[in-house]
Amino acid sequence: MPNRTIYVADADLPIFEKAQQLAGGNLSATIAAALRRFVEREEARRAGFEEVTVRVGKIARVYKRFWGRLLARGLSRQPERGREMSYRIYQTPKGKFAVYLREGPDWSDWRYRPQQTWLRREWACWPQDYDYRLEIYDSLEELRAHLPVELYEAVCQVMKANQEEEGVEFLDI
Repeated sequence: MPNRTIYVADADLPIFEKAQQLAGGNLSATIAAALRRFVEREEARRAGFEEVTVRVGKIARVYKRFWGRLLARGLSRQPERGREMSYRIYQTPKGKFAVYLREGPDWSDWRYRPQQTWLRREWACWPQDYDYRLEIYDSLEELRAHLPVELYEAVCQVMKANQEEEGVEFLDI
């Protein structure tokens, strides 16, 4: 196995010693794992991906983090239920599709319901009226059944532009 020498500044020596202690003496494997993660993150960042953090849940909420590239956003209203769905569709570095959904009350029609005042409607909305979800799909075909048609077409258009122009849609205007 080839030998590599790493020069460490005196100020950084305590962190190297601590890392070697935590690694059980195998600092080489620890450095290689850290470099692997660094290279993956940098390659993803240079390809247009960024770290995305979203909250998930209805009553008890947790946070999820992943690397993604935002492809499209959209809003779908369901007036019969008085609800709206907000979508954010991301592509991950592994080629999967992450759909972040927020379902909540549809505030767009509050003026058209004379039996409810705005104040009563606002106070009637509790945090549990909102549901935040993160759904992962392996392919565009699998994604199709879970999005409104217009939003799915927008995602397809962005994906086509990404393939043709390496992530930049050229407008001939």
